[in-house]
Amino acid sequence: MHLIDRDGRLTPVLKILTDYPRDDLAHDEVHQSLVTACATRGIKPANVDVGAIPGMDTIVAGFKTAQLVFNSKLGYGHIFHTNCAPRKNIVSIKSQGEKIVLGMTRTGVVALMVNAGYSIAPFYEAVHAGEMMFFQTSVPDSGSQFRSRDYFPDAMADLAVHLSSRLATLGADKVEAALKAHKFADLLAGFPFIGAPLDITSFPHLPEATVFYVDSFGNIKLNYKHQKLLAHYPVGTQLVLAIGNTVCDATVGDVGFSMGEGVIALTAGSSGWSVGRGDKAMFTEIFLRGGAAVNQFPGLATGDQVLALRRDDLSKVISQLHAAGREVSEKLDLYNISEARILRLLGRAKLIRDGFDATELHAVLKNGELVKRLMA
Repeated sequence: MHLIDRDGRLTPVLKILTDYPRDDLAHDEVHQSLVTACATRGIKPANVDVGAIPGMDTIVAGFKTAQLVFNSKLGYGHIFHTNCAPRKNIVSIKSQGEKIVLGMTRTGVVALMVNAGYSIAPFYEAVHAGEMMFFQTSVPDSGSQFRSRDYFPDAMADLAVHLSSRLATLGADKVEAALKAHKFADLLAGFPFIGAPLDITSFPHLPEATVFYVDSFGNIKLNYKHQKLLAHYPVGTQLVLAIGNTVCDATVGDVGFSMGEGVIALTAGSSGWSVGRGDKAMFTEIFLRGGAAVNQFPGLATGDQVLALRRDDLSKVISQLHAAGREVSEKLDLYNISEARILRLLGRAKLIRDGFDATELHAVLKNGELVKRLMA
């Protein structure tokens, strides 16, 4: 364990991710509240930090948390709290918000998260594989407009106290053994706020090839494993990408700088994580060397899904649609058709799956059933 001092005591690392800008007063108040909560409980953390999430963006909240949690090398005692809560679930004079859930990974890292929107969606695979477990909690969710200052730092500090106590009681070897056996409930037993395990059906679904995050360089990170993309399209393949109403030609690449300057590329980005004992799976990134890829897609937002086809496949689709009769044109409204709209039609008909898989489209193009599928 990396967070145990020479006297065998836990020196936790505490990280809050919240949708307050770093230069906002709220950010400083949350940080001060967390430091105070630690000081009043006698906790001596190795580090306390508050990071920022775009306002009300639960997709980014989930992605950022998962990227940090799954790539932490600190293990037991590394505690994250993510608060991005649009509070769309209820109108209440008590200022009630979404519930807090608590997840623990097989390495002992803990995520204390507001369960809002898609914040816990990226953790589904790890939970499904048994590598992580989430629990309901009774952390206060009403009574304050500023829960991230008034309640959540105390809950983080109480959790740090609990983990320290379990380490002192069990010893490092037994803690490690419990983690290896995925006995998360044993390590959290006695924590005042802990509740029942969160059912796997509680995790929201985010379609593959969805925009996870746009970084400061304008690179567009997708929730799509790049090795999966390379299984469909080898490096060098030219694709037509559609996001919203915009299309753009792109080249399938290997890693970020494998394509020349000025080329929109689909590459293995800098973000990703492993589930189980497998290698880290890096996510596909839409990357423009020497520029910002996001500028190619006006109006792009997190949660938008990418749809892609080879240019020659798109040409075959357009040819078959042009050859269809008037009834087809009227029903599908093909008079002012665009490439972006064609790709959306194919996506809705499940002829493009998970953004990039055109296997079924190839079959219907070959047997001449494209129009039939689109008209169904």
